[in-house]
Amino acid sequence: MLALFSLLLFCYCNCMCVKAKVAEMIRIALSQTMAIMVKNLIMVSFGMSIGFRTVLIGGVLHDDEFQGVGESELSWLGSISMLTLLVGCIGSGFVTQPIGRKRSMQFVTIPYVSCWVGYYFSTKIWHLYIVLMVMGFFSGLVEGPFNTYVSEVTQPHLRGVLSISGSMSVMLGSFLQFLIGTFFKWRICALISCAFPLVTFFLFFLVPESPYWLISNNKLVEAKKSLAWLRGWTKVENIELEIGSIIRHYAEERDQQTRKQSSFKEYFTPFLKKSFIYPLLLVSFAFMISSFTGASTLQTYAIAIFGTMKLPINSYYATVCLGSVQLLGSLISIFLIRFLGKRRLFFIAISCMCICNMIIAIYAHFSGALQINLTKDSGVSTNLDVSDYKWVPLTFLILLSFMNNGGVHALPWILMSEVYSYKTRSVGCGLSSAVSSLLSFVANNLFLRVTSFISIPGMYTLHCAVCIVGFLVLYFYLPETEGKSLETIADHFAQKIKLDNKVQKKPLKKGIDNTLFEYNESNANVSHTVSKL
Repeated sequence: MLALFSLLLFCYCNCMCVKAKVAEMIRIALSQTMAIMVKNLIMVSFGMSIGFRTVLIGGVLHDDEFQGVGESELSWLGSISMLTLLVGCIGSGFVTQPIGRKRSMQFVTIPYVSCWVGYYFSTKIWHLYIVLMVMGFFSGLVEGPFNTYVSEVTQPHLRGVLSISGSMSVMLGSFLQFLIGTFFKWRICALISCAFPLVTFFLFFLVPESPYWLISNNKLVEAKKSLAWLRGWTKVENIELEIGSIIRHYAEERDQQTRKQSSFKEYFTPFLKKSFIYPLLLVSFAFMISSFTGASTLQTYAIAIFGTMKLPINSYYATVCLGSVQLLGSLISIFLIRFLGKRRLFFIAISCMCICNMIIAIYAHFSGALQINLTKDSGVSTNLDVSDYKWVPLTFLILLSFMNNGGVHALPWILMSEVYSYKTRSVGCGLSSAVSSLLSFVANNLFLRVTSFISIPGMYTLHCAVCIVGFLVLYFYLPETEGKSLETIADHFAQKIKLDNKVQKKPLKKGIDNTLFEYNESNANVSHTVSKL
């Protein structure tokens, strides 16, 4: 009897320990998720600004105040914000570093609200150009903090999922804008959109600043409180190991800096090394593939493309379907990336996109849909006898967008927050975002012009070729970073080690799950390091 009681007591204690551990893990994940979700509200607003370009182009074509708008004006409406976003991205790391990650994202909500109001009062085409440029610039200015904040507050086993949630938030914003645009005129859409950045401004008061930024600015007490908040609202004593390794590394870097004379050349030396150039080229190539495989221009010119392809439903309803599958693709990728990894998910998605582009090109050729139709019609045409095949372009255009958001579009954004070293991450994220903006500008600005020259079948055949090139190049040069620590990834690009192509599914040792630098027992004298600060 005593033995049975002892066994039951042992089982009960084990169950309680397991429950306590599970509760702690949930609490730690929840705190990081909450911080990222507030940041993602900015991404929702950014996604709404992207989706609004589609609504705006369709609205301008039907608005009597904008008579005489043609191919050139529509090309600039669809792309000019990318040009100023590029300018903002270039200075992102340099301008926002002194301000802080959180504060930079919080302050950008103010010009966002102003721009949405500016849309409402625009009566000339140049008014719209100015508002698009201003919104694009401030969106670019916080591209660095967007991605840096994720990498600096999350643990490796959560980083991939929470990084891709940013992409999903952009898709959610686009979907919401498409949905609002289906029921309201474009000016009313702009006013409704004001609510999102306004709410976000106040929610940022509830989440902490990046502990890495706080340490780099000699705010040790605030850094400890921030990391304790991000590790499940725990006590400061419980994160001493992790905060100590961060402090130690920062102190070592600072000591190295003080031994040298600071100069312009020394500041830019890390950006001239292969450990920075290689990741920059890799991320830039991934952005190029994402921009020129058809999905990016489809979102911008969705109403015109849907109308030209003679879909069986109204073009505005089709944009809602487009926004839905974009959101669904991003949502599914959050769950798949943890199991398949970034490489495998990308290769599956890019292969499907290649097939979709080829089928769309073949359909456009045989249906006679050779040029983009910019007339103010309903989007449903019956000039050609394709009644039995109208589902083909609808299905494969939607599938093209779904696969893009399921594995291609998010890849460079996730890589951006992982592949750069701590010293180059803020500037690297800003420059990578600038490359993304430049490529998006080129793709959207030239789409109508190039399509009028090589036809719709030629354009989608070109998209198909880009998919093939992307598959081949990244097969040899893209490492698997899912679940790997930031230091391990940085060492790979510094050619100290070589990453394998397997997904690291097992969380790292408790206490240093998110350190950029592995804890070294031989250098565990944290108190000495702290005193140097």
